[in-house]
Amino acid sequence: MPEGVKNEASWISSCCRISARARDLLEGRLGLFETSSAMNRLAMAIQVERYEDQDFRVFALIHDDLCDLPVGPERAHWDKDALLREDKKIAAIEERSRTDALAAARNLVERYAWAYERRAELRRVGHVFKDD
Repeated sequence: MPEGVKNEASWISSCCRISARARDLLEGRLGLFETSSAMNRLAMAIQVERYEDQDFRVFALIHDDLCDLPVGPERAHWDKDALLREDKKIAAIEERSRTDALAAARNLVERYAWAYERRAELRRVGHVFKDD
């Protein structure tokens, strides 16, 4: 646990979410933009420097590439022709990034697998987690 973290339960929950979001990408439940957005938030929550950690860096760079493009709910407000043009950019970014993102996701699933066991240990001693 990083030195500045004061709430172990919250930190462990965030570590579990990292593994879960990575698994969601690997299993096709989330796309690259949704996963990269989640990983950026979670890196901050667990106090990992997202540009220094290689796996989080992959998602930070994807997010940086996609954040000015029409992804998510704002697509409803874009002109149809503009969306077609921007979708080509999005597809190119996703194609270029997919292999690295999947490798980073596999690493994160493995790296944070311990968090589920630790959360289970704390639950056995009666600790209630916010997401319970």
